[in-house]
Amino acid sequence: MKKILLCLLVLLSGCVTREYLQAQDECSPNAYRQFPPNTIQVFVPRTTVITVPTGGSICESRTEDNRVKTKCRPEMRSEYRTYQSLEVIDTNADPRDAVMRSCARQLCVQRFGNADCKTPRS
Repeated sequence: MKKILLCLLVLLSGCVTREYLQAQDECSPNAYRQFPPNTIQVFVPRTTVITVPTGGSICESRTEDNRVKTKCRPEMRSEYRTYQSLEVIDTNADPRDAVMRSCARQLCVQRFGNADCKTPRS
């Protein structure tokens, strides 16, 4: 889940250079030493949509061979149901990501003069 969120943040922040990702990789071991994974299980409320019958019917009639044929099907509606999902979260992910981001930005400034590791050709 955190990896998906991190990827989404990267995509929303624009194009990340290969050089930035390399700087982030260099910062990763120190960040993991400072904030090692600390996983816990928590219940998270989730919502799902289910289709349930209303009790009514939807019928269609048509004429075939001089006879009226009627077909009915149950009328349905969508209902939202909340449930508890047991998920594993890493309580150190946010501070670890912040340390990694800060370190990577510092390396980029040192190496490229900007926090995004953008080169003249980027």
